[in-house]
Amino acid sequence: MFSRDTAWGKKLSLWRLKAFGNAKTAHNNNSSRFGKFIQVNYQESGTVRGAYVEKYLLEKSRLVYQEHNERNYHVFYYLLAGASEDERKAFHLKKPEEYHYLSQDCFTVEGEDLKHDFERLQLAMEMVGFLPSTRKQIFSLLSAILHLGNIRYKRKTYRDDSIDICNPEVLPVVSELLEVKEEMLFEALTTRKTVTVGEKLIVPYKLAEAGTVRDSMAKSLYSALFDWIVFRINHALLNIKDLEETTKILSIGVLDIFGFEDYENNSFEQFCINFANERLQHYFNQHIFKLEQEEYRAEGISWRNIEYIDNTGCINLISKKPTALFHLLDEECNFPQATNQTLLDKFKRQHEGNSYIEFPAVMEPAFIIRHYAGKVKYGVKDFREKNTDHMRPDIVALLKSSKNAFICSLIGIDPSATFRWAVLRAYFRALVAFREAGKRHTHKKI
Repeated sequence: MFSRDTAWGKKLSLWRLKAFGNAKTAHNNNSSRFGKFIQVNYQESGTVRGAYVEKYLLEKSRLVYQEHNERNYHVFYYLLAGASEDERKAFHLKKPEEYHYLSQDCFTVEGEDLKHDFERLQLAMEMVGFLPSTRKQIFSLLSAILHLGNIRYKRKTYRDDSIDICNPEVLPVVSELLEVKEEMLFEALTTRKTVTVGEKLIVPYKLAEAGTVRDSMAKSLYSALFDWIVFRINHALLNIKDLEETTKILSIGVLDIFGFEDYENNSFEQFCINFANERLQHYFNQHIFKLEQEEYRAEGISWRNIEYIDNTGCINLISKKPTALFHLLDEECNFPQATNQTLLDKFKRQHEGNSYIEFPAVMEPAFIIRHYAGKVKYGVKDFREKNTDHMRPDIVALLKSSKNAFICSLIGIDPSATFRWAVLRAYFRALVAFREAGKRHTHKKI
């Protein structure tokens, strides 16, 4: 059982570990850039018994690009400011302005003490159960991601589409930090393997493709690390005794996701976030207005009908197959010759005249959705790339070849599914034990 001090100590540690998912935005110096559902379990006496965290929609694009007056995730700045001299040498750390992923706009926030924040982060990691060796592996991976972002490409010749790396001196550093062979790293970042009629071909990336592959690798590594951290936090917060005792356990659940977003430039991230908010609004409408009022009418209760905006049409436009925007986007992602314009043309053919979508009169690669909260214009640039933002097979093979067991463990595993299976397995073990003892038991949701 958690003591009150331990429970709140771990809760505080959880808050500090948000450095991996929080960042400075134009409106908030400590904005959470991922959605989460937190379930806190407690006894009728009020004693906290454990907790569970589920995350949604980590803003991976922030890792490689930040808007004006915004920063990357806090943890990078904490590490660079607080690492010891030995750590700086071991992880090949530089100043923030020397990394492409950190030098796009803003470096500092008034009043912050990054070195002290790094110390508190280290303490939080220790409290959750991260051994010194594990912390070292995490920081080494963070450094590898930053150096990976510094890799730049160039065409070999003006007449040839094949590419080379401008600054090959970065490769040995990334290779050392990821513990992979330098030659394999170079091949994975500049070429792809394909099979046609039983024959294996090595095709060089074009200039734009190579940058996308590099960024995709960085984003996938960071996302996998973030999932693993959430997984470890859940293990630290879970109270296995709740699965073994018949004491009644209560819970409070809090859903914390992005609010509705409408910026000067809206992309695929805002599209997904606003769709999630449309679904939540629809749920609210159904349960607070529609179903409740239907029940009042059925019971003959005198009631003044409350009018509300039904956003079903907007939801169907985005998600109802076969012509939903998400479905059409998936189709375009399967065509090698697809472009931003072909995607926009497909949207127009299927939905021109739909009152929930508009297309600018001028030749602009964008479309406008009439959401419940207002109209939002989305630029289609990078929609296809972000919709298929996952590690290429060559990158997966490269990382699985790493001599670092920690990096290998991050690849190809769903930590959330693993955690849920661990909880389920623990529950059934407890169930069998109760039956053997002839005790009465109660199913509890954890």
